[in-house]
Amino acid sequence: HRLFAHLPRADQRHWAEVYLKGLLHTAGKKSLRRMAAAVTPSPTASQSLQQFVNVSPWPWHPARAELARWVAEHTPVHAWTLAPVVIPKRGSLAAGVHQRFVPELGRTVNCQLALGAFLTTGLGDLSVDWQLYLPRDWTGNSRLREQARIPGATHYTSAAGLCLALLDRLARTTHRAPPIVIDPEGHMDAEALVEGLEERGHDWIVAVPDTLRLSLAPSREAAPTAPAPPLETVRTLVRRHAPLRTAVPSAAGQPRLGALPTVVPLPGGDRTCLLVGEWASPSLRPDRVWLTNLPPARHAQAAALITSRAAARAGAAETELGLHDFSGRSYTGWHRHATLVSAASAHRKLGHDTCPYTQQRTAP
Repeated sequence: HRLFAHLPRADQRHWAEVYLKGLLHTAGKKSLRRMAAAVTPSPTASQSLQQFVNVSPWPWHPARAELARWVAEHTPVHAWTLAPVVIPKRGSLAAGVHQRFVPELGRTVNCQLALGAFLTTGLGDLSVDWQLYLPRDWTGNSRLREQARIPGATHYTSAAGLCLALLDRLARTTHRAPPIVIDPEGHMDAEALVEGLEERGHDWIVAVPDTLRLSLAPSREAAPTAPAPPLETVRTLVRRHAPLRTAVPSAAGQPRLGALPTVVPLPGGDRTCLLVGEWASPSLRPDRVWLTNLPPARHAQAAALITSRAAARAGAAETELGLHDFSGRSYTGWHRHATLVSAASAHRKLGHDTCPYTQQRTAP
């Protein structure tokens, strides 16, 4: 009721509740017909749900902002995690569908690319906002725009730009931001992300590619007039200093971390940062390399957040609750569906004990 109080009509608020219950209580694929059958005896409910999510003109940003506030009120937030989520699709008519190489799979897939903003808590990552990446082929084609109901004010933006826009919206809901954690997973420009985070004054931890060029931070014993070390790629630095110079303590069963103080060249001036390698196996090459601007006094916090990311998969709960199951083609419909999926995920993790409907459905 709190998340959808901004909806002007009682029937919209009713179908928001039915849709949310359907996501929570439908086993398997969350099609509109299956969700309607799971929670209501009405024979026309699936058509009403389709109308609500695809046609009814309600804004999703107020619900998402309220969701972010609701989550923060119910559990401590340790970080904001921004992450890409690949949604495989059949056909070419759903908004933003394109052929994309997915490094994790090692192949090109037909998919949508969503960028999600998650509040990282002791109960896991809870999504609170989304962007849907639209390639230039979509934003520059009037036929595709009309077909997918893409708003006129929506223009091409890089995946990194969409990610930073998510961050800006999230920052407007709170007075103080926790550390920002981003793993581009090959879908976003890590250098653009680091520059954008620095411009905004955030504390950040970003997974970086092997090709990023950095230099070693000067040692304390180095003379002030000593020339700056040359720029080298992350690949070279890790190879020459592997295992990295400083071992970061980690608990049994967790990835081993090694760190190296580095200097990052940025438009506003060089920035001293920490390069952190993450090894989940005994290989010489780390599984992932992170860069953080957190100061030395907070390196233990950075290590804890990096370790938690190794065990988490942003968007996993949302996938289980039907993020991938939206069969509509419209940009607006996708965003409304994603908003309801995020609400369902937050309810499952934080609101279970307070909802009489859920207690009734799950009681033995």
